[in-house]
Amino acid sequence: MTAATSKRNHRLSRPLFALENTTERRRKTTSWVPAANVSENAEEYVIRLAVPGMDRPCFQIHASGKELIISGKKEETREAAGKSDYEYNYSAWERTFGLPEDADTALAQASYVNGELVLHIPRNTAAIDSGEVDVFIY
Repeated sequence: MTAATSKRNHRLSRPLFALENTTERRRKTTSWVPAANVSENAEEYVIRLAVPGMDRPCFQIHASGKELIISGKKEETREAAGKSDYEYNYSAWERTFGLPEDADTALAQASYVNGELVLHIPRNTAAIDSGEVDVFIY
């Protein structure tokens, strides 16, 4: 028996639901945090997050004082081609941003288009602390 035949037989004899195999796949699919681009101009602050493959109901945007918390959760089931096993993919992430004093979170707007979550937070020198605010995503 050659070494190549021995390896092939070993691969075929491994259990279909090998613990180390599924743990490794799960680790690869859930350990990510979306990249963010932050910019500003005279009228507003803009935060853009790259989050492809998610839907608007997956996101939650919450402002507390001058802290903005953006989080997302998604669970999907994938069927492996030609096999009887399934892999559940649960991904959850959270990003926190500190906002400047002139950021008006009460008037913040968000949209999700083509895999990009975009937040517009207007500047207002007379902005008061709006307390707890949830931002709706259009």
